[in-house]
Amino acid sequence: MNSLYLSLPGLALSASPAQSGSGSAMGLWESVRYGLDWFFSSLAPASVWVPVTLAVCVAFFIYYWRCLRPRPRSLEWISMAVARSQPRSMSLTLRRHPFRRKDVLPMLLITAVYAATAFFRLGDTDVPQTYTIFQDDTSYTFSFSQPVTVDKLSYYTTLGEGSYRLEWSLDGGKSWQSLTLEQPYDSLLKWEVVDLTQPGEDEEEAHGAITAELWRISANSVRRYEGLWLAELALWNRGEALVPQYVSAGGETLFDESDVWAMKATYLNSSYFDEIYHPRTALEHLNNIYPYEVSHPPLGKLIIAAGISLFGMTPFGWRFMGTLFGVLMLPILYVFLKNLFGRTPVAVCGTCLFAFDFMHLVQTRIATIDTYGVFFILVSYYFMYRWLTVPAGTRLRRSVPSLFLCGLFWGIGCASKWTVVYAGAGLALLWLLGLIFKGREWRRLAAEQDGSPAGTPLPRFGAHVAGTIVLSVLFFIAIPLCIYVAAYIPYVTAAAARDGTQATFQSLLDIVWDNQVFMLTYHQGVHTPHPYESYWYQWIFDGRPILYYRDLDYSASLGIKSLFASFNNPLVSWGGLLAFFAVLIQTIRRKSGKGLFILIAILSQFLPWLPIGRILFAYHYFPTTLFLVFAIAYLMDDMFARRRRGYRLAVYGFTGCAVGLYALFYPVLTGAFYIPLWYSQAFLRWLPSWPL
Repeated sequence: MNSLYLSLPGLALSASPAQSGSGSAMGLWESVRYGLDWFFSSLAPASVWVPVTLAVCVAFFIYYWRCLRPRPRSLEWISMAVARSQPRSMSLTLRRHPFRRKDVLPMLLITAVYAATAFFRLGDTDVPQTYTIFQDDTSYTFSFSQPVTVDKLSYYTTLGEGSYRLEWSLDGGKSWQSLTLEQPYDSLLKWEVVDLTQPGEDEEEAHGAITAELWRISANSVRRYEGLWLAELALWNRGEALVPQYVSAGGETLFDESDVWAMKATYLNSSYFDEIYHPRTALEHLNNIYPYEVSHPPLGKLIIAAGISLFGMTPFGWRFMGTLFGVLMLPILYVFLKNLFGRTPVAVCGTCLFAFDFMHLVQTRIATIDTYGVFFILVSYYFMYRWLTVPAGTRLRRSVPSLFLCGLFWGIGCASKWTVVYAGAGLALLWLLGLIFKGREWRRLAAEQDGSPAGTPLPRFGAHVAGTIVLSVLFFIAIPLCIYVAAYIPYVTAAAARDGTQATFQSLLDIVWDNQVFMLTYHQGVHTPHPYESYWYQWIFDGRPILYYRDLDYSASLGIKSLFASFNNPLVSWGGLLAFFAVLIQTIRRKSGKGLFILIAILSQFLPWLPIGRILFAYHYFPTTLFLVFAIAYLMDDMFARRRRGYRLAVYGFTGCAVGLYALFYPVLTGAFYIPLWYSQAFLRWLPSWPL
């Protein structure tokens, strides 16, 4: 039976269409009324900041439209009327404004400030590094000089799925008692803690403290061929670490890093959210193990592996490359905005809006692959823009470098995450429109040349188009395809090592094909409900963040908590939504090539998500957020062009408010600080759907 659902956090209300007449209408009305009652009764004091922020957005846009009106007591309205009456056609013949020496300092300053906030308490560098590999027949004994009492266990998992059997003997090894320590797929690269004085999730009674002198640990079940990789096994008594005096040969690495033992898993010393997949895959690639997670292309995980190679298999190591790429986005974005608009203040403010957007920070601090997708989307659009700015009538060789780099970085992005393919649709449309508009300009130049004295003849446009098509097939199909297939080389070498076979080109192609089929099937089948799922109509209003981490251990006694969630800076989200429609209006009115470029970039990232029925999350809006910044910058550029009274206050004030919100929310974007519960209620929990 079909139902109409009103989705609220923790609440699902339905009204069946089978109910007829007023009964159906009444049922729906009751659902809506109940939902509204829930919403308003759940508002925190921080909700007062919603109308304040909306007022800032509305004031910014009212001022923008006021700027476009003729100046009072002037004849400017005449020139505007004349300009509007002139026939005008759409064009993508864009101008590339130069990056100047004066831009270096603000660009580096913004990048440095953001980098300091992004790398701050990113993760520990001193988690366990050595590990012991357990197979079905693996067992190690260890003992103390006298019986010890253990009330808590912690163990640091690394790779593999299965469980361990921890045993102890009270009679010198004649009889043993045991308990099971689980290592499931979703609990890797983290400290697992077993409190023997408290009941477990599926237990009615606590196991109780254990007193023994002789102990043994062995594999209980091993589910993958690489075995179970256990880094450390820590035994505790009232918070004091107990280090064995004797360990049987081969098991020494279980107790060799007692200086970094922990009784609690935090984001600093352990993985969280999808870090159980991607850093794990990176480690598997480094050890030539066939990966467990194959639901995304390999290149993003190989980039993560580079950070692990530099800093070890630590939270800082597996998060380093993503954070670095997040930092590197900023100088590229600055140059892009300066080339597009030609104004240093616009480049500064636009870069600040993205630098201090919440999602940009949170997504680049987690070791997932979304960061690399957004980075390569940005770079590929930058080089597409540079290709579009090559003047009509120019020889083909001048456009080759930009076209090549655009295709190259787009191909690298596709090998990192499939969603970069969406960007390819926008690039293809820009490429096609660029050729069409360039052809029109080419014909105009040819007509002017026919009526003037002989000069350097224009290259033939037909030859230019043919050459561009051939090069585009090479740059956007052949080279990306080679990059994509080459990214799977670690798969084929690992499969050969596992199976004792020879790695061949045919086996590489077979693995690539099989993985594409699996990925398509897998992503189509992701429908399991998630407490923080969201959809496009929630993204555009910043309605449902995804909570990545929450630590409430101390909240009851001290009234504090640590957490972080991924969502947008409200000024960027709400202001960007308004800016999109403003740019749409201005593109139609002005036939603006800049506006058309921005709109295509936004829609190519956003529209593909509308028909998708699988479970989605707020971070899928990340690439769209990038180009919403361009839309806001477009309006700022208009304000600077008009130079009406107060324009600096409007532009810098809007940007300053966004930076201020970044500072206000910083604790719940990084988890780097414990915040008082009252702080969250007073300043952060603007909407009931925000899990802050």
